[in-house]
Amino acid sequence: MEFLIAGLVLFLGIHSVRLVGLRSPMIAAMGQGGYSIVYSLISAIGLALIVYGHVLAHPSASVWAPPEWTRTLALVLVPVSLVLLVSAYLPGHIRSGVRHPMTLGVLFWSIAHLAANGEVASFVLFGSFAVWSLLTVLGAYARGGSFATEGSWKADAAAIVIGLVASGLLAWFHMQLFGVAVVEFASDPYAPGI
Repeated sequence: MEFLIAGLVLFLGIHSVRLVGLRSPMIAAMGQGGYSIVYSLISAIGLALIVYGHVLAHPSASVWAPPEWTRTLALVLVPVSLVLLVSAYLPGHIRSGVRHPMTLGVLFWSIAHLAANGEVASFVLFGSFAVWSLLTVLGAYARGGSFATEGSWKADAAAIVIGLVASGLLAWFHMQLFGVAVVEFASDPYAPGI
């Protein structure tokens, strides 16, 4: 659990420098290039520690037994979160209307996973991302501002298609990637529960 917590502190800490007003002073002290290098290095180390720490901590003690509906909630929220994440990079109406699609995407992703997982390691991981993204999006909306462009319907369509395809692939390969099955298959297509 120590590696997971250390990774979260590094990753979410460096991603919070704007939230706490340290981004401009850090750029002034290091220059844009130096800041970008430090930001990227700390992010990469933090992410590696998060993945390694979660693998080591899994499975951990159970906090609660998530009801079945939380899996359905995750199956709805994760595609929405991935569409929002993709739309952050495409100049569409989603990006200009939502204003902070990446942070909202992370919020929906973390809430979905927090609800559907009942063990301590997942609570620490997804709970940390949920709190961070909620504080970040509230701060971002309080600062105001938006993307200057009106947006393009083609960009929106691309974000939706890419987000849904990515969701499908992640659901299909979730067991191989993360050790938890999202999509379960039976050898008999007429078996109950399919």
